[in-house]
Amino acid sequence: MRRLEPETGVKALFFAYFAMIGAISPYLALYFAAVGLSIAQIGVLVALPPAMRIVGPPLWGALADRSGRRGPLLRASSAAAATIALAIWFVGGWFAALLVLVALLQFATSAQSPLGESMAVSVAAGDAGRYGRMRLWGSIGFTGGVVLMGPLLDWLGLSGLPLLMAGMAATVLAVAWRLPEVAAPPPVAGVPVWGRLREPAIAAFFVSCFLMMFAHAALYGFYSLYLNGLGWSKTAIGLAWTIGVLAEIVVFRVQKRLFDRCGALPLLSASFAVAALRFALIGWGGGALVAVVLVQLMHAVSFGVHHSAAMALLHRWFGVAEQGRAQAMYITLGHGLGGAAGGLVASRLWQQVGPAAAFQGAALAAVLGWGAVALCRRFDYARSSRT
Repeated sequence: MRRLEPETGVKALFFAYFAMIGAISPYLALYFAAVGLSIAQIGVLVALPPAMRIVGPPLWGALADRSGRRGPLLRASSAAAATIALAIWFVGGWFAALLVLVALLQFATSAQSPLGESMAVSVAAGDAGRYGRMRLWGSIGFTGGVVLMGPLLDWLGLSGLPLLMAGMAATVLAVAWRLPEVAAPPPVAGVPVWGRLREPAIAAFFVSCFLMMFAHAALYGFYSLYLNGLGWSKTAIGLAWTIGVLAEIVVFRVQKRLFDRCGALPLLSASFAVAALRFALIGWGGGALVAVVLVQLMHAVSFGVHHSAAMALLHRWFGVAEQGRAQAMYITLGHGLGGAAGGLVASRLWQQVGPAAAFQGAALAAVLGWGAVALCRRFDYARSSRT
């Protein structure tokens, strides 16, 4: 089978993987509600995906760095994801079985983001523009997954979601078979990657990552339920998500000029300010069309700019041979710990105070994250002044 060129292969992987995420993320909580689960049970299941990112990415990242081969790991994880998605369809609303299967599904899919990102960082070689051109294909894939899935679920019903998930995972597997092996140097001796957390600037950076993903957990876990409760159809919810991803694509297209002019740390700080405003507006704006469009346009900054700034900083602070483990640490501390804690807190606020309170809590987390970035900038400046 003919292999793809490295940059083309990374684009195809991002497209297929994020199409799968777009088909799952906005609708999974709706599926759990449709099979009869309570908000408390949904809160636990929504917290499982980020919780498994605490376990999965360090393992996958370490295996990739030590073996120097990412392709076989991507193929194995994609095949497992397709199989587990089929099993989710069979168990229906059996909560105990869903706990196990959703955890296993997320463990399998947790391989694809750090491995894909480390491949992209290797191919881009520090060029933010080239990285952005590859990463925007993930945004295009996410848009396709969301747009396709909404009408399909309105037509077929939510019970078919796991079957569609299995089909999307099989697409990722098909792409993984054609991926080239992007060369990665073996690990070098030195300070372990996790030991770098003793550096104040890097510690403050990862605290900010935790808080950003803590804030976004309310969005990814409960925003579709929130809009559905306000009368939005699955198709309309999918279109709302699409607005955010289209705005994100624009950012990825122009980010080289943006980063050349402003720098990664100032842009990271700006992403937290916009995120705080975004989540506050969700809580206060309800399901008004103007408010929904505005908060989804802010996704370009709260996710797109934040993600690219984080990738740029990881490339600056960690060597090429450490990128797999650095990506895994980013996903573990941010998407894993931050996402799991944020999902549990959001579900508790939803139950105890009301749906809007989940997003107001997210806004507060983003404000705290802005403070962590301010500390990171101060420490980073002090370190640069000494060198």
